[in-house]
Amino acid sequence: MIGFPIKKMAYTFALAFTALAVFPSFADKHSEKEIILVSEAWEDATEKDGSGLYFEIMRRVFEPLGYSIKTITTTYSRSVYLVQTKKMDAFLGSYIDEKEKILYPYWHFDADQVSAVYKASVIPTWEGEKTLGNRTVGWVKGYDYSDYIDTKFNIHEVKSRRQGLSMVYSDRLDVMLDARKELEEEFALGYLDRDDFEMVNIMDLKLYPGFADSEKGQELRRIYDERFEELLAKGEIKRLYDKYEWEYFPFSVSSTP
Repeated sequence: MIGFPIKKMAYTFALAFTALAVFPSFADKHSEKEIILVSEAWEDATEKDGSGLYFEIMRRVFEPLGYSIKTITTTYSRSVYLVQTKKMDAFLGSYIDEKEKILYPYWHFDADQVSAVYKASVIPTWEGEKTLGNRTVGWVKGYDYSDYIDTKFNIHEVKSRRQGLSMVYSDRLDVMLDARKELEEEFALGYLDRDDFEMVNIMDLKLYPGFADSEKGQELRRIYDERFEELLAKGEIKRLYDKYEWEYFPFSVSSTP
């Protein structure tokens, strides 16, 4: 017990050192007109080369006001850490009030259709959220789906979707939760037979940018809300969704959040 705080402190310092070693520019003071966005790499949304729907939305919001956008991709959990510690300005793809020491705006930019993947041999009949009760349920580390589900179950975080789905296949996990789009893209890689699994949608969760809790972050949040609402009303957000052939447009005709 005496060694635990020391071990935890050492881990924290190691994580911070790793972040600086891999991305040395994090520690450099960047221009007030430069916005550093960090995100997990998602296909057609936040690509490693800086392209994608989500990055383009953020550029459309800020660049007309003279800001420049710099994008970096890493794991979701590290994205959160880098913004919580104010080394970066914002991360993408957070659920509302999901993380501490983060500023959340009024407007979401997308929504996850969260799905459960399981084997019929393990769960013969799906009866809604209560089906998860007392089962072992997994998701990628950092996603914290338990905050949005009332049913109690055993949580097992995994490092990747590949690991999670493989554990469902080998009966080491009863259920894997993730965004439906991400799950379908993972199945498309072909290392598992999609027909061996069942998939059901269990909820929709709106996605927000998470801004650093700083004066700059407060200003960026204010600008984001004003500009996003303007672009949405003009139909520019819908045109971006159409450009990327996005399957789901999470806004009503009246443009209410």
